[in-house]
Amino acid sequence: MHFILFTGVLVLSCVGLICCGTCFNASSVLEVDAHMEHYVFRKVRSPSVYSCASECLMSSVCMSFNFETWTRTCGLNSNSSNDVAITSHPGCFFSDIRYWPKLLAGACSETPCPMSRCHVDRLSRVSCETEFQGCGAPPTVANAEVHYDGVYEGAVSVYTCRDNFMLCTTSNSRICQSTGHWNGSIGSCAQYIWDTPFQQGIVVQLVLPCGNSRNFTVVVNVTPTAGTRVQMDFRRGENILCHIGFRLDENKLAFNSFTSGVWGTQTDLSPVPLAVGTESLVEIRLDQGMYMLAVNGSSIHNFTDMYPDEIIEEVYVSGQAIVSAAHITV
Repeated sequence: MHFILFTGVLVLSCVGLICCGTCFNASSVLEVDAHMEHYVFRKVRSPSVYSCASECLMSSVCMSFNFETWTRTCGLNSNSSNDVAITSHPGCFFSDIRYWPKLLAGACSETPCPMSRCHVDRLSRVSCETEFQGCGAPPTVANAEVHYDGVYEGAVSVYTCRDNFMLCTTSNSRICQSTGHWNGSIGSCAQYIWDTPFQQGIVVQLVLPCGNSRNFTVVVNVTPTAGTRVQMDFRRGENILCHIGFRLDENKLAFNSFTSGVWGTQTDLSPVPLAVGTESLVEIRLDQGMYMLAVNGSSIHNFTDMYPDEIIEEVYVSGQAIVSAAHITV
């Protein structure tokens, strides 16, 4: 089907080149099912690859073009295949403009327009107009990939966080504006899953994703390696707003806080729901001012948040234990 369409385009378009004595062999300079990504600075409707090449020749910025056969869309690129790799794209033709005869530019073929675009009005008068050269590459976001086909006005850049990271804004895209800038802003990609085992005995620091929060769930896979202590501290700065101590040496749970350099009144429960050498799923949920502790799916204890006006920023896990995975939901 591509061959039939391509042949028809060449036959109909060669009529306009008879004056040069021979029909330009476009098939020798066109790459089939290929295009250039990221460098399209202008998109226009075009009936054929010849008219698309003409659009490119009329712009001093254009170094190559893409032509989508099904939509008849012409994309002008600000780079050539000498410097940028061409990628596969079914139903699309690509070509560097240096191979095409200037005659295709018509009246503009003899009018240089440095860093601008040649325009022919209804009276066949030629002039140079400012050429929109695109927005440039969209801003990068750490731990995210950005997908976009070009930098033309109206182009959309879509951001996707890599595995184990979440986007901290509701919008995941930006649009190229006529001002040459990408509109809006994209938040950071914050880690919310840790699936690489941490070394035994180290302090594991988990930052609550997308800033601090008053409502969240922390799930941690913990294996005590000695009959001592494992601790989980929910902190803001130097203050421990919630301390949960699994005291295997005393066979009890300890709940407390440490603010302004002073420990609060401790609450103790027995027995401790962890065992040496056994991995347990520890879940702590803060919801509407209430902490809820569960181990391996069984509810252990609910206790009131003593500092409801404070916002937790980080969770620390420490003690003689292996943390094999952690997951935070906000």
